[in-house]
Amino acid sequence: MTPKIGPETMLAEWLFVETVADVRRRSQDPGVRDRYELLGIAPLLRKLLIDAHPLLNTVRTARPEVPTEFRIRQWSAPDDGRGDADLPYLFRLGGPELVGGPEDPALPKLKHFIGARVGMVQGRPLTVSEVVKYYANTEGGVHFAVPKVETDHILSEVAPVLLGHSTGQIEILAHLGTIVADALTPLRDSILASPLIDTRIHRLNDRGFYDGHWTTDYQAKVSPGAIADTGSGFVGVRL
Repeated sequence: MTPKIGPETMLAEWLFVETVADVRRRSQDPGVRDRYELLGIAPLLRKLLIDAHPLLNTVRTARPEVPTEFRIRQWSAPDDGRGDADLPYLFRLGGPELVGGPEDPALPKLKHFIGARVGMVQGRPLTVSEVVKYYANTEGGVHFAVPKVETDHILSEVAPVLLGHSTGQIEILAHLGTIVADALTPLRDSILASPLIDTRIHRLNDRGFYDGHWTTDYQAKVSPGAIADTGSGFVGVRL
């Protein structure tokens, strides 16, 4: 039976689906995207995973059976055979190798993923949470602010040097975005297949989706018909 729940959770499901799609789009082919577009991944990840009330936690309360498996290959110093792994780097970041595949063990809990190691800052681990917060709260994804913690100071010192020369540093957001989009796709698919509804206004039609529901747009993309504007403030299905 479709759960019945308040309109704010229904809105959260819509926002979740759109946000996951946006993360997926921005994370594809990071090498050809500009810095501003990559920076836009940070607030999306913050909203989904790190805010005081993460959007992920809001929507999965109604779907606890749907897994969210974050497959990340946590960063470790590369062994280049020269014995210099312990040289005093200011900071180091992982690249596309962070993105795990089906064969890699999953981190099922959100707290483990945002605490996962993706690099190193002055000899200590740099985590997913620290990277996302820096780009969202200091470099301008959400806020442009004076660095407050050591990690932010270091990343802020390097960013202006790379600006206009390379997006290699900020591309880590795309790699994290790919991991997140993969992990959240089962939950996204569950929402689209069986969305929360308001039984007062949503009725299941003979094509298997709910008239007047926000998921109609998604269903139309995969159904033979197309959504047509009737010109009267309503929409009709053209077969």
